[in-house]
Amino acid sequence: SVIEYPKFLTPNGDGKNDTWKIKGANSSFYPSSNITIVNRHGKIVAIIPIDNDGWDGTYNGKTLPSNDYWFNIQLVDRKGKKHQHQGHFSLLRK
Repeated sequence: SVIEYPKFLTPNGDGKNDTWKIKGANSSFYPSSNITIVNRHGKIVAIIPIDNDGWDGTYNGKTLPSNDYWFNIQLVDRKGKKHQHQGHFSLLRK
């Protein structure tokens, strides 16, 4: 599968880019996965399941500020092969 991830997140309730989630992967293709999002200091702010609706820009129920956030995705396919993806995106609030 082709893995895609958004470059930004704008959780303002308009129905567009309100959550951040990867596209092109689900538990059918990758039964074992780990998606971790960290802030600029390396603190884990979210761990989301692959079939989740995505991250909404909060940590423990509190709204996080506009900033860049980094992600690390480890996918393990049905044959046990590991696929690693990492990068960053922006959380934008207005």
